[in-house]
Amino acid sequence: MNIPVLSYHSISEDISYISLSTRIFEKQIIFLKKLGYESVNFNEIDPNKKNQIIITFDDGYKDILINALPILKRYNFKATCFFVTNQIGKNNQWDNKKEKFSSKNIMSNDDIKKWFDSGMSVQSHSHNHFDLTKLTNIDIVKELEISKKYFKDKFNIESNVFCYPFGKVNQNVYDLTKKFYKNAVTTNRSRYNINKHNPLLIPRIDMGKSVSLTKLYLKLKTIYEDIKFKKHELYL
Repeated sequence: MNIPVLSYHSISEDISYISLSTRIFEKQIIFLKKLGYESVNFNEIDPNKKNQIIITFDDGYKDILINALPILKRYNFKATCFFVTNQIGKNNQWDNKKEKFSSKNIMSNDDIKKWFDSGMSVQSHSHNHFDLTKLTNIDIVKELEISKKYFKDKFNIESNVFCYPFGKVNQNVYDLTKKFYKNAVTTNRSRYNINKHNPLLIPRIDMGKSVSLTKLYLKLKTIYEDIKFKKHELYL
């Protein structure tokens, strides 16, 4: 069974390379509704149900709360947001060396509570958004453990899904992540096949750019994304 796991970042009218306009986002959500998709969280996947979809947002931008949440609620969809706990209430400083960098506000603790109280999922994107493959084991564990503990202490939320910063993962990072989280998502492309893919190396479909509804249909309903899956010793 193939489950599209959609990957978004920012829903905004700004010129940032990670932003998708509110109008296009709503157009896509309406299309998902017409196709009969039901949104689920990672712990709610039912192998006997068809047309399940998972919607994710990386980094926890405030514009997700302002622009995306009302649309999700309007069409009865739920979504998961991955937060960088040491940047809560701050900005996306990890991107400041990129050519088209645009400083973007991250949700505050109050914002995260609103997101969670609206029926959305809160999960971890590490503590500092460092490339984990370049850290020592001690520092990798800190990135994994501190962020998980933060959600438990602040909101009594059990974070069991991890999003690898920059999509970077090697065998060492994988082995350590497995000690703290039940699921983890990557930037590797494909629909998620629960019988084929490792639950700690879940592939996703990048939704950061405007695409036609025809192309979106191909991404969701055909092997269009599946054939872009990169074979790697960790992904087998």
